[in-house]
Amino acid sequence: MTARGGRAAALGLTLGLAAAGLVGAAAPASAHNVVVGTTPTGGSTVHEAPKSVDVTFDDVVLDLSGEGSSTVVTVTDADGTDYATGCPTTQDRTVSVPVALGAAGEYTVDWRIVSADGHPTSGEFSFTYDPPAGTEAATPSPGAAPCAASGASADDGATGAPPAAADGAAGSDDASELVVVLGIAGGVVVLAGAAVLVALRLARRRD
Repeated sequence: MTARGGRAAALGLTLGLAAAGLVGAAAPASAHNVVVGTTPTGGSTVHEAPKSVDVTFDDVVLDLSGEGSSTVVTVTDADGTDYATGCPTTQDRTVSVPVALGAAGEYTVDWRIVSADGHPTSGEFSFTYDPPAGTEAATPSPGAAPCAASGASADDGATGAPPAAADGAAGSDDASELVVVLGIAGGVVVLAGAAVLVALRLARRRD
């Protein structure tokens, strides 16, 4: 093969590889929701007791049960006592839970949601409560968090199994995406092979 023929063959191979790279670009992206803001801010110190704790994400939060049980938020002190006074509510991308903080100290917020991709994810952040002297501390209700029993606990995290509805929705979406990707991949392979064949024929004719 001449140098010109070699260049043609290399060009054909390059076109084939470039076409194959389209498969990765065409595959749909799927990622869990990411926290973009909290109130109070994680790591901050607040001097006035907040009425609620809010967690805002980069995408919508799903409520698969229709009753809010797939969303769990707890606000606990160093002893593990939960100071959430009600069930968490979801408004678009923000999850809020009402609280009545107790004594001064560090509080940890544990959250668990169902991301926009249909899969559960969880996380935590903490803040410090430093009220003025003489501020009355709230007394938490005994027992578990008000809504923890109706949904999965925050400790389940992303490793826990999604609710049944999430499995069905995610499985259906994944199957559809797989069919699309396989179809695109097959087309790309055919185009890549055709490009290589054309390049080789051109090289032979020039030789």
